[in-house]
Amino acid sequence: MNSPALDVSRAMRPELSGTAVVRLAFAYAAATNGMILTPFLVAAVMLRFHLEEGTATQIAGIEILGIALSCALFPRWISRTARSFTTVAVLGVIAGQVSSALAPSVLLMSAARGFTGLFEGVLFVVVASSISQRASSDSLWGQINLIAGGINGGILVAISYLPEVWLGRWLFLLLAILVIVMSPLVGSIGNFAAVVGSPTAGSGSRLPKKVPLKLVVTIWIVTVLIYGVQSSQWAVVGIVGAHAGLPSSTVGILLSVSSLLGFAGAVIPSQRASHPHRLKIIWTAQLTMIGSIVWFFGSTDTWSYFLSQLFLNAAFFVVIPFLTGLLSEVDPDGSLVARTVVITFIGAGLGTAVAGSLFDRYGASHFAYVLCICIAAASPFVWFALRGATAHITKGATQQLPS
Repeated sequence: MNSPALDVSRAMRPELSGTAVVRLAFAYAAATNGMILTPFLVAAVMLRFHLEEGTATQIAGIEILGIALSCALFPRWISRTARSFTTVAVLGVIAGQVSSALAPSVLLMSAARGFTGLFEGVLFVVVASSISQRASSDSLWGQINLIAGGINGGILVAISYLPEVWLGRWLFLLLAILVIVMSPLVGSIGNFAAVVGSPTAGSGSRLPKKVPLKLVVTIWIVTVLIYGVQSSQWAVVGIVGAHAGLPSSTVGILLSVSSLLGFAGAVIPSQRASHPHRLKIIWTAQLTMIGSIVWFFGSTDTWSYFLSQLFLNAAFFVVIPFLTGLLSEVDPDGSLVARTVVITFIGAGLGTAVAGSLFDRYGASHFAYVLCICIAAASPFVWFALRGATAHITKGATQQLPS
């Protein structure tokens, strides 16, 4: 007689090899560096075309819009023909970055960023499809975040030390070269994508193809709250640094290094042994985020500013792979995870939009308390999400047993 755990494992698609995970991590790095490097992309556009920050931010936002369009509108189409789309996406991202470096006008730069974002979104969809309904999804996402975070975090630190005059063109060429170097490994990730409707019914998964709506909405609520808090805090880091007496150049370096080291938080969800303890780990990470936020907004020197930001980043990357893994467990083809990207943009956009006014109205300490309340409010939804995901997977596995 089979144990429930064994039945659930057999209902999922098989785990990926280490080489496959590295390939997906490289693709994920290429797909997300536009989001992670946004402050430097904004600075590059400002420097190159002598624009104000608001206009440059809108141009950088066109890339985010391109990612959102691919993830929201075309995920199932992309998943069904993932091999062809992967090749096109790699070439498209390279072409977009080179075009951004050569664009002679603001209009062409905007078009180049949107073009780049569309194909970055395609890569994200293929990665999401490759992880869908696989055993140990949260572990896979933890490994991918860890490797991709090391790549993008390393770029972030390297760029922070570059002379400002180099940013305008060399940043985009650097990103193009990075994708070219990774392309031999990234180009074949379409082989790992789920193919819903094929004779293998999802490339090995025997779970129900119907998505549990209540579970998805619950995870989306947590996603909006967590990303909203993170983006709100990030929106005022310069102001907090100035209050702590730190020059802007020092703030940039500290944030870059803390971002690079913060990806180490993904080590925890990357371990299979963490899976049975997800609820405790996520709640502990949320408590760490709360403590780090209070510490950060009360920072008065370099070390308190840096360490509080480091702990906050690390806790964030403990939570995110678990949330994404929950979605992947019930996602038949990657479209659910892909569309959740749009939800993260909504959360991040709302957080950024209200951060300045709330900070000015309530001051640093009370603003910190508002963010802490939002994190605490996500805790019961984490419990509901974990409970719902377990029930859905167990029910699907049980239905596959012979009578």
